Amino acid sequence: MRKIFCLAAVFLLCAAPDAGAAGLSIAVFDLQKVAAACDAVQDARAAIDSKYGAQKMLLEKDRAALEKKMEGFQAKKPTPKQQEDFAKEQREYAERAQAFMRLLQADELRVRQDIDSVINQAAENLARQKGYSMVMDIASVPYYDPGLDVTEAMLAETNAVFKKIKDEMLKSGPPQGVAPAANATVPASRNARPGGAASRPGAGR
Repeated sequence: MRKIFCLAAVFLLCAAPDAGAAGLSIAVFDLQKVAAACDAVQDARAAIDSKYGAQKMLLEKDRAALEKKMEGFQAKKPTPKQQEDFAKEQREYAERAQAFMRLLQADELRVRQDIDSVINQAAENLARQKGYSMVMDIASVPYYDPGLDVTEAMLAETNAVFKKIKDEMLKSGPPQGVAPAANATVPASRNARPGGAASRPGAGR
């Protein structure tokens, strides 16, 4: 996420050599802080824990049982049949653990993409509301005037965007079996820059 913001900022600055003459207005925010503290992340974590928590605990219990059995074999040499059965248990556990991780990682990737979309929309909204030409990640600039920092405003707007999405989903009903918090996606705006650097307010759609 941070790399995309940096590349977008460099592209925009290089593409606008006369930006100063045009009255370029720039705001910066701490992307890492917003991404960590926003309501979308908190809800997504709760949804992921609810969906996968029980299965994760079961896998951890099975792993502990296998480790205990291995320790028992070190104290008393197992028979060939015990070795065969234990190897089968290990294979089955590994297959279940790998399948679990694939599902979890797929959901986590989708959640990160959803949150990126929410933050992108928030950056565009804030740019329009305040008249900013660009809204950039603090990490993409070597120096900035502290007065340009709109992190708190970005966090508030990100939460507002997510609340609107969640309210709309509650009205229409989420897809069956999917937690609303982990399924909230903002359609990409035609005016939004890659990584969330918003276009100039008032640009035609």
